[in-house]
Amino acid sequence: MDALVAHYHEVGLKGRNREFFEETLARNLKRSLRGTGYKRIRRGFGRLAIDLQERAEVDEAALRASRVFGIANIGAGKRVEPNLEAIAQGALELMLAEPFASFSVRARRSYSSVGLSSREINVDVGQRIKDATGARVDLKDPEATAYIELFGDSAIVYRRRIRGPGGLPVGVSGRMLALLSGGIDSPVAAWRMMRRGTEVELVHFHGQPFTDPSSVRQAVELSQMLASYHLAVTLHLVPLADAQREIVLSSPSGLRVVLYRRMMMRIASVLASDRGLQALITGDSLGQVASQTIENLQAVEASVPSMQVIRPLVGMDKLEIIHDARGIGTYEISTRKHQDCCVLFEPRSPTTKARPAEVNAAEAELDLDTMVGKALAGLETRVLELPDPA
Repeated sequence: MDALVAHYHEVGLKGRNREFFEETLARNLKRSLRGTGYKRIRRGFGRLAIDLQERAEVDEAALRASRVFGIANIGAGKRVEPNLEAIAQGALELMLAEPFASFSVRARRSYSSVGLSSREINVDVGQRIKDATGARVDLKDPEATAYIELFGDSAIVYRRRIRGPGGLPVGVSGRMLALLSGGIDSPVAAWRMMRRGTEVELVHFHGQPFTDPSSVRQAVELSQMLASYHLAVTLHLVPLADAQREIVLSSPSGLRVVLYRRMMMRIASVLASDRGLQALITGDSLGQVASQTIENLQAVEASVPSMQVIRPLVGMDKLEIIHDARGIGTYEISTRKHQDCCVLFEPRSPTTKARPAEVNAAEAELDLDTMVGKALAGLETRVLELPDPA
């Protein structure tokens, strides 16, 4: 195996700015393949050909490429000369590697020196495979498929396709800051915005020294998993315990959770502005917990009137979110036990309908600017990059 074929997702639907999207996708692929032994990336209509070196880490390269946003699927195969004999021989070798009862051949060409149509290639190669194996042709639901992609001075044949995440390449839809807890929802929210082409930084609020370091460890692991899609992730760690203590000492217990979240949003808004980030991302799902009623969501968002708040999961139920978390690899990490700062000094009966007048009255007893500044004074920032193959 010495080549990959990457097919686009939404990028192929773009108009005048398609070249910008393609260039961004190619650049992200190059970053993801760093250290795996790729030689060059060539653009074809609706796809990219990735040539690998002789001793390249093919499986690692295919896995990394399949996690790049904007990719519909990745094919891992071999380069052959762009003539019918070489194509047929290469396809036959790949197909004979594993048994099958039915098959199809799918040829695609954008520009090539081969003087045959895609259909003619399908028929010729298919007949040779049928003669060699005795398998039947099935164009609707084959057990195996020989894919043939022609790229000018070469062709790539492959049998295996890895599904990609789809969406848009990171870097085409602005920059945002996602609030990351150690739970299930917020990593999925961040991932979904990355999938829309957003460059995402993460902020995690912890309760140390009143809690142990488990939530920070969890946030780091979740960030590392997200970095496998995003290529590199900036994680900001902010201590919230002192602000929480101030809230507990001077505020009604039922409002604590709403006030905690308003403080987080204020801190995140200042951090986002300082970093040149355009919006905040949260993992809220309407009605899932007491803090996510429409009244409480409104109360929390009102704390940052000058900052856009994006909620990718707002209409999803818990089972849908868990399904996504399993698919992207964050679920197992998120379900480990950890001490989340939001349960620190948690009231027995949190309000589900925070009234603006009550919230404003409670915060009038607090020195909000000082609390925000003190939290940011303890800020720690880490950059987590995709590691090179061992």
